[in-house]
Amino acid sequence: MLFIILLFIILFCIIIYTLHDRLTFRRGRLSRPYDGASTSSITKMGPDQFIELSFGTVHYIYHSGSSALPLNIFVHGYSTPMEMWQYIFPEFVKDDQPCLVYDLYGRGWSDSPDVPMNIDIYVSQLAELLYALNLPYEKYNLFGVSMGGAIVQRFTELHPYKVSKLILCCAAGLNLNKPAKSRMFILSLPIIGPMLFKHIITYTDDEKERSHWAFPDHEIYEQYKKLFKLGWEQHPGYLRALFSTLRNFDFESSLTSIEFIAKLNIPVLIIWGDKDLLIPVNNAYHYHRLYKNSSLTIIPGATHMLLLEHSAQIIDAVQAFFKDSNIINM
Repeated sequence: MLFIILLFIILFCIIIYTLHDRLTFRRGRLSRPYDGASTSSITKMGPDQFIELSFGTVHYIYHSGSSALPLNIFVHGYSTPMEMWQYIFPEFVKDDQPCLVYDLYGRGWSDSPDVPMNIDIYVSQLAELLYALNLPYEKYNLFGVSMGGAIVQRFTELHPYKVSKLILCCAAGLNLNKPAKSRMFILSLPIIGPMLFKHIITYTDDEKERSHWAFPDHEIYEQYKKLFKLGWEQHPGYLRALFSTLRNFDFESSLTSIEFIAKLNIPVLIIWGDKDLLIPVNNAYHYHRLYKNSSLTIIPGATHMLLLEHSAQIIDAVQAFFKDSNIINM
């Protein structure tokens, strides 16, 4: 009898191991298929470039400028790749400012390594990318939206001498509306958790999704939905990266970084929408209190998607912030 039970357990383990990739996520480093011979740009922000880093190939776009200026670096958030900056990035390129935007691991056209997706992996990605590109800039202006806000703050804590200014757009790091503890517990279960996540993330609740937009009837909303759908259809590591990030990234861990940065007198611009349901606007005021040397811009009616829906107001706020900061530092 004991032998039969043992045999059954072994057989069960073999079946689970065999079906693991189909039931949950594929193992190993995963890449999105890309035709290197294609002359079509992936985005509208400039020529696509790729570089091999320690954990995989990274997709980026770089526009050179005067080495006397700080390099503007744009870091996106949890689910939307570099296209989140598609209306912001080109405006600074037009001003001939040096700019760099890239896809985080597992998003867009960057590889998805089979490692825990925590803040350390994303900070090391940015640091290694800058080291590998060896660009001639002494200082950086770091733009971070949502999860990207937590990443750039952690980077600043580790490399304070390299950062000129911080621009935080509805930044994670303090408090956000998280999934219920019961759901997080279920998602932590082997096999069951990943299966449930794949179902939830690919199931489109249009009414709920529209509530996160100020103008859901605008064509930008449909473009966003298409971008997200193509992500999980074409990139075999996209959903795995999202799941791993949800499980391993502490979205409320920036207080230590904030306390350190606040002592450095680095100019900080905080931009938020007063209708943000994911990271409520009270976080903006909390950031503003913690960063004594900060400017605060609240955009009426804007939601968590403010980069796509209120880009003009954001550009105006950043340009005014740059001008004021430069006058103060003269």
